[in-house]
Amino acid sequence: MPVLTFILKIMNTKTFRLLLWPVIIILSWLVYRSPISLKEFQEVANFRKSAVIQDLKDIRTAQIAFKDKYRVYAGDFNTLINFVKSDSLAVIKAIGEVPDSLTEDQALKASIISRDTVFVPAYESIFNDDYLSTRDDRFDFDLDKLSFVPFSEESFSIESGNIEKGKVVVQVFEVSTNYVIFLNGLDATNKGIDLEKTIRVGSMSDASINGNWGE
Repeated sequence: MPVLTFILKIMNTKTFRLLLWPVIIILSWLVYRSPISLKEFQEVANFRKSAVIQDLKDIRTAQIAFKDKYRVYAGDFNTLINFVKSDSLAVIKAIGEVPDSLTEDQALKASIISRDTVFVPAYESIFNDDYLSTRDDRFDFDLDKLSFVPFSEESFSIESGNIEKGKVVVQVFEVSTNYVIFLNGLDATNKGIDLEKTIRVGSMSDASINGNWGE
């Protein structure tokens, strides 16, 4: 009984109230901090996802150029990147000046201009200034790192082949990765993220070169 009386006395003392304040402050900070942590996670996750999407768009651009020349899509990154670095593409250029009163075809028929086919380095043609100006400028373009998933040491998965659509054989490709790859190092617990979800461009089952991120 004396012990209980002593404890009750302590609970009513100023000392006890002073000891309680740090606990209240810590609990208040945790309650305040939790929503901020979720918001910060979403900001970082969205930033990383945007970097992945930009890389997938760059890969798609290279694949389209590869197919224009070889009629199929590249099935591996070595082939695709070597094509961009070392190959060339045919570009038809008009020689001469088209009068304002004529279209280019009319000027060609009238022999005012002529057309010539020239070959330019694939890299300069595919990733020219016009294309680079459309990229998300938060992310630098680096051809040598194009096969790697941003914020990881893993490579994108890449496939190509053909499918039959309406009795027509169509060339297809797919490049993808999982959220768990580019969100590595982040605590995604209770953040509403399915880490096994796939983000991809193209499809091996449909004649589409769109991305599945909602474009």
